[in-house]
Amino acid sequence: MCLFFMVKGYMMNKILRYHQWLLFVLISVGIIMAHTMFAMPVELQFDPAVEGGTPHLTIKPIEEEPVLYLESYYLDNQDDTQTLEERVMVISDVQQYALPVREENEIIGIRVEHITDSGRELLREWRALYLQGKKVTDYKGSAKLKKPSDFEAYWNKTLSEISDIPMEPEITPVPEKDTQTGRLYRVRLKSYGNVPIIAWYYVPKELDILSEQMPERKFPAIQIMPGWGAEQPPMDRTGEGFITFSLNPRSHGPSKEFFETPVPHHLWNIENPGKYYYRKAYMDCIRGIDFLESRPEVDSHNIGVEGGSQGGAFALATAALDNRVACAVANVPYISNFPDFVRLSTLGSGAEFGKRMKDPEKGAQIRKTLSYIDVSLLASSIQCPTMITVGLQDRVTPPLNGIVAFNRIPEEITRSFIMDPDADHEVTQLMREENMHWYKTHLLEE
Repeated sequence: MCLFFMVKGYMMNKILRYHQWLLFVLISVGIIMAHTMFAMPVELQFDPAVEGGTPHLTIKPIEEEPVLYLESYYLDNQDDTQTLEERVMVISDVQQYALPVREENEIIGIRVEHITDSGRELLREWRALYLQGKKVTDYKGSAKLKKPSDFEAYWNKTLSEISDIPMEPEITPVPEKDTQTGRLYRVRLKSYGNVPIIAWYYVPKELDILSEQMPERKFPAIQIMPGWGAEQPPMDRTGEGFITFSLNPRSHGPSKEFFETPVPHHLWNIENPGKYYYRKAYMDCIRGIDFLESRPEVDSHNIGVEGGSQGGAFALATAALDNRVACAVANVPYISNFPDFVRLSTLGSGAEFGKRMKDPEKGAQIRKTLSYIDVSLLASSIQCPTMITVGLQDRVTPPLNGIVAFNRIPEEITRSFIMDPDADHEVTQLMREENMHWYKTHLLEE
C-alpha cells in the first residue's frame, strides 16, 4: 500500500508540471499498469446502470480470441464477496455480459481476468449499487450516513479558530513564469495552527499588485486545489478572464516545507476528530478564500472553487463551509459517502479506509472522525451554484460519491450533474468544457 501511494504521488507530481487536468488520466493509467503490467487483450466498458436496470459489461477483443475468466459476486454484511456466477469466455467479437442480480438491493461486483498459459492476470474489477426498480441517481446514501450530533458545533469552532489567525501574506513576483495574459506571484499565508501554506497567484498581465496604484477594475477568481498528495502547480486562466489561485494545502507541494505528515496524510490522526488532517486542510482552503476576498483586484462576489478527486472534495467542503464562494466545481470527488465509498472502490484508498473503520478498538472513533469531513454530509450547507462530475468507469472514487453529494445539496440551489460514461479516475475533455461553461455562466455573466 505504501508503494502504491509513492507511485501515485510521483505520477501526480510529474504530470502536473505539464497540465493539471491530465493528472487523473495518468493516475488511472499508472494504477492499471501497476496491476496488470501487460497489454490489455480486450477493451472493457462497465455500465453501472445508475439510471436503472442491471449493470453490465461490454467486452471487445483486441487480441485474437482472448480467453477471460469472469466472476460476478455480491457483498455480504461483512463485506466479504459471495460468488453469484463464474464464467470462462472466449471473446471472438463484441459481447455484453449482464451481471446476475438477486431480488434485493445490494452492492454487486465483477472481476475480469485474462487466462494465459502462465495463469490468470487481473484486468479490471468494478462494483456497483443495484437498487431493484429504482434509479441510483436518486440515491441519497445509506442509513449509516449520518452527521454526529455536534457536527455544526465542530465546524463552527474550527472556523472561529481560523478566523483568529492573521494571514500575514507574503507576495513575491515570479516573472519567469509570466504568460501572454498573466502575471504570476508566489503567495505565502499563515493558516490553521499558524502553519504556513504556499499558493500561486495569476493575475491579468496589466496588473502590478505590488504597486500602490489601485486597479481600475476587479476580476472574478477561481481557487484550484490538488488531488491526493499532488502539487498544485500555477494554473493560468487569465486568458478566459479569471484570476487564478492555485492553492497547496499543508503536506502538498511547496507547503510540505512547513508541514508534512509522518504517515500518508489521509491517515494522519484519523482516530482523533480534533486533530485529523482534513479538518486542518479544509481550513487551508478557507484561508485561500480569505486571501482572495482581501485583494483589491478580486471581485469578492465572484469567487469560484475547483478541484478533482481530493481537490473535488476540497471544493465541496469549501463551498459548504464558506458562503463567500459564488460557485463550485467538484470533479470525480473523493472522501464522500463513506459507508458506500469504502465498499464500492476497488482501487485507491477506499478499502484502506474501510479496514480502519472496522478496527475492533478504534473503528467507532474513526467512523466518527470521517463523518465530520465527509463532503456528502457537508453538502447540505452548500448555498452556491455547484457542478459535480463523475466517470462511470471510475474505480478509485466511484460515481456514487458524486451522486450522493449532489443529492444532498439543497434542491433550491442551482446544480449540475455530469456523467461521462467513458471516464475512469480522470477529468475528461467533456468535464473541462462543462466546467468552463459553468464559470462563464456563474462568475462572468451578470
